[in-house]
Amino acid sequence: MNKLLQASDQSQSSQDVCFVNMPLSGLERPSIALGQLQALLTGAGISTKSIYANLWFAEYFGLELSRVLQTVPPEDALVDWLFGAAAFPDFSPDHDLYLALMEKKAPQLGRAGITSEILLDLRGKIQAFTDWTADKILRRSPRIVGCTSTFQQHVPALALLRRIKQIAPDVVTMLGGANCETTMGLTTHSHFTWVDYVVSGEADSFIVPFMQDVLDTGCEIEAEDLPFGVMGPIHRLAGYPVTDQGDGVPRAITQDARNLPLPDYDDYFEELRQFLYSSVIEPGLPMEFSRGCWWGAKSHCTFCGLNGGSMAYRARAPETVVPDMTALTSRYNVDRVEAVDNIMDLRYFKTVLPELTEREKPFRLFFETKANLKKDQVKALADAGVIWIQPGIESLDSRILTLMGKGCTAAQNIMLLKWCRQFGVRASWSIISHFPGEEDSWYETMAELVPALTHLQPGNMVPLRFDRYSPYFTRPQAYKLKLKPAERYRYAYPLSDEHLFRQVYFFENEADTDPADRPGVKSMRAAMTNWLKAWRNGPPPVLSMTATQEALVLEDSRPGGVTMLLTGLHRSVLELSDDGPSEHQVIKTLTETGHTEEEVLEVMAELEAQKFLIRIDGRIIGLALTAPHQPVPLPSAFPGGSIASGRDKLGTLLAAF
Repeated sequence: MNKLLQASDQSQSSQDVCFVNMPLSGLERPSIALGQLQALLTGAGISTKSIYANLWFAEYFGLELSRVLQTVPPEDALVDWLFGAAAFPDFSPDHDLYLALMEKKAPQLGRAGITSEILLDLRGKIQAFTDWTADKILRRSPRIVGCTSTFQQHVPALALLRRIKQIAPDVVTMLGGANCETTMGLTTHSHFTWVDYVVSGEADSFIVPFMQDVLDTGCEIEAEDLPFGVMGPIHRLAGYPVTDQGDGVPRAITQDARNLPLPDYDDYFEELRQFLYSSVIEPGLPMEFSRGCWWGAKSHCTFCGLNGGSMAYRARAPETVVPDMTALTSRYNVDRVEAVDNIMDLRYFKTVLPELTEREKPFRLFFETKANLKKDQVKALADAGVIWIQPGIESLDSRILTLMGKGCTAAQNIMLLKWCRQFGVRASWSIISHFPGEEDSWYETMAELVPALTHLQPGNMVPLRFDRYSPYFTRPQAYKLKLKPAERYRYAYPLSDEHLFRQVYFFENEADTDPADRPGVKSMRAAMTNWLKAWRNGPPPVLSMTATQEALVLEDSRPGGVTMLLTGLHRSVLELSDDGPSEHQVIKTLTETGHTEEEVLEVMAELEAQKFLIRIDGRIIGLALTAPHQPVPLPSAFPGGSIASGRDKLGTLLAAF
């Protein structure tokens, strides 16, 4: 074991409850799930400790490895597979076949020098890490050990709880989080018997009395005394509860989250101060201001599996948002706040944002938003310190957006990218491909747009993933789908096909005969790659306009662009197109000033050929920013925290010795 880690082990005071954040989860932020539960329990006098085993993992195996593993999509189940021997010692999947799949699915591992041999060796070392982690936790003499599980934390959590139960059978074990909702929680509880209690859904409303009952009676709680959504040992004998909602398995919902306390992140920051790589961590603070999705409650996006079985939007009162931000950021001396809400409350534009704008020292904020934000709304976000948004831009073709049920158009998405670049708000977005019912030619059309957009922030391109709870999952016949668990899960869990279907979150279309690299998709992927390269290989391209009395000066540093002067009708068309009006409105305005429709259309075509504007969805969008525009924040400025770039310097130093 790492001698540095041995040196850091000290005798610990005992706790009633230890909550554990297992790998793999972000090192640069605390767990809001554990922080909220700890605040509730501590406030009720139940001694509670949050354990950040994800930080221990990075110390144990090195920061660089931990960071590379974070780049692997959760449906590839790599971290679950790595912890498989520790969780399921009698399960022996075909490692060669799994690793061959991973070489194809995750080429970034090979580029980072992480070969199949290294991964197999790492899998063999996980048991020692799990044993060490369990021993370190048990030194606190906890009576309850619970893990949170999201994405690739599930098998690591099962491995740890199995070891805890082996060493200390009297310790009560628990598991909760997104991976435990409804049938996933039931399957976990019924198959992995070393987990005493599994919580399906939101535990805020009952966590205090439930934990007190467990402290008083251990595993002997009767079924009628368990909260709705909690599965306990009695259910393995008496049968599991059912409900007429969703998939038939109970899911707890906190109807009123307005009076929940602020999360307690003390243990994270205490651990971070001792973390070997603390010098490269810039932490962010996750905060929650609402649950559910007001748009999803109206129109559920076909691919979205968030919120389990409840889209009902439940928001905190706007007047509490800024005081809560102020209190939490002051407590930890951190000005970065990541709102973990699925979507921002629209009331904030009239309430929260003006209040934030008046602050002498702004926060650095992240919110998820809808993509149909207008120019003044993006400016309001920027003025309030919202430097980063995730707006749900998943396509630049309105026909595909209609298939998704997004409630916005390609024109609106492009306009949002323009205003984000104008006001210096960074946007995270992706093009998603392979939707049921789409046509490949639509991607060719999109690819033709991209060269005109390269001065705007690029996104990624990813294939569609089928998530549990999404309309694609709940109504597969309507979309001619036949879903099966993502292939890599077979190498992570010792379950039959039937039970694996109930256990996992990500799925594939078994009936898919669509080639992965259709010509249109391939063209769009190439266009997106070139767009990304334009931003990575030097200063980002610019297309901006400055109005003078004589002309409109266009500065164009996109590939092949030059500085130009526009006068007369050309200037008028571009200036009128700035806010993305309808093409009809621009023609009407200009013909009323003496121009013919033919003249206007001819100039529009010229400006479109020069990539100064685009015509889409019946709108005409001038692409030039108005000088001066604000710089876009660097990736390291992400409000949810960041890790400084560069190799694992300590690991390099130790290797040299």
